[in-house]
Amino acid sequence: MKPLLPIAFLVVFIAGSLFSQDAKPEDENAVNSKRKTSAMMVDSPVVFPGKGALPAEFPPDLAVKMVSPEPYYSITESPPRSIAQINAIQSKMIKGKFTPPPTDWEHLSRTKKALSEGGDLHILGLGDSIINDTFRSGWIGKLAEEYPKADIEGKVYVRGGGACRHYWVEDRIPNNLVPLKPDLVCIGGISQQKNYEAIRSVIKQIRKDLSETEILLSTGVFGNVDPRRPDLLATAPHSGVSDYGRELKRIADELDCAFLDITTPWAEYIVSSGVHPHRFYRDRVHANEYGEQILSKILLSFFDVNR
Repeated sequence: MKPLLPIAFLVVFIAGSLFSQDAKPEDENAVNSKRKTSAMMVDSPVVFPGKGALPAEFPPDLAVKMVSPEPYYSITESPPRSIAQINAIQSKMIKGKFTPPPTDWEHLSRTKKALSEGGDLHILGLGDSIINDTFRSGWIGKLAEEYPKADIEGKVYVRGGGACRHYWVEDRIPNNLVPLKPDLVCIGGISQQKNYEAIRSVIKQIRKDLSETEILLSTGVFGNVDPRRPDLLATAPHSGVSDYGRELKRIADELDCAFLDITTPWAEYIVSSGVHPHRFYRDRVHANEYGEQILSKILLSFFDVNR
């Protein structure tokens, strides 16, 4: 495996502790603020604590390494869950259904080749606490299990409430991301706030030094927006079915990136489960271990080379 950056403070820990960043107050917005009253609270069967999150039923069981290049930012290895633990979570989770999202293999050809034929595949998540949760699901481990020919490793570069507007400045891309030499960068989360200039800049900065790195732009999930309400999803500032989703798709087409509307299959799963969305939340914004596995299932279907 490629080493993590030899910068700042190196911490080795059981992933259930530091591998769970929340948005900083100054970065809270309409979808990531735990202080904002959500429509989901009206009929919620879950009582969340006033501060912090509900205790995890399955704290991540693998020790992972993290470096902190600066305050509030971290680069963490993934997966933090064993296959055995992932399988245990999935065996207990409430079942739901979703339509597998289409995969743009034209812009993920190197990724497909590595999965199908073997080779190195270093996947890096970039974004906020939602991206952190996505990679904490352990989907990287499940992907490696499904494609044993590939040498897959994962990392996630995260800032609580972080988005491209944070990463495009102060040389964070050339200093912190580029040395990791990822083969695939997954940019997502719920904190972009429609800053399209910053998204374009991050993509171009990555491509300047890593011309062959593939980039996947993904829409958002979780947050305060009720997935049972299509009208709310249609206007949410992180949704794949809102203006943001359409503009993100245009940027993907313009800059030769892949695109994933993860919002739609996530909402489909929760609605089809027949239970209140908060059954998949650990607080008013973030997924619990069962919510994380919804994202894992969607990503595994997205990267299915046989579809």
